[in-house]
Amino acid sequence: MAAPSSGVRSTGRAMPPGVRFGAFTIVFGLVLDLSEHSFAAASGGGFTTGQHTAHFVVLLGMVLILGAIVRDGVQGHGRHRPKEGSTRDAVR
Repeated sequence: MAAPSSGVRSTGRAMPPGVRFGAFTIVFGLVLDLSEHSFAAASGGGFTTGQHTAHFVVLLGMVLILGAIVRDGVQGHGRHRPKEGSTRDAVR
């Protein structure tokens, strides 16, 4: 009997290095942001330094992910990619 599929198709490519670190940075920043907004609501006033720092950490995580994806794309030009219209997939 075949194993049930999860419904998610894999393209066979792993995430570029650095994406997981960027995602972890975003999650850490969101947790920090949530805690800062919770505590700052009790103190009142405008944005605190902690809130600005938390927002910067989230932004830094986004930049890390974008940089990893761009770096992977620039380095990927040497990879072999099948051309569109390959005769291997042609209907015969």
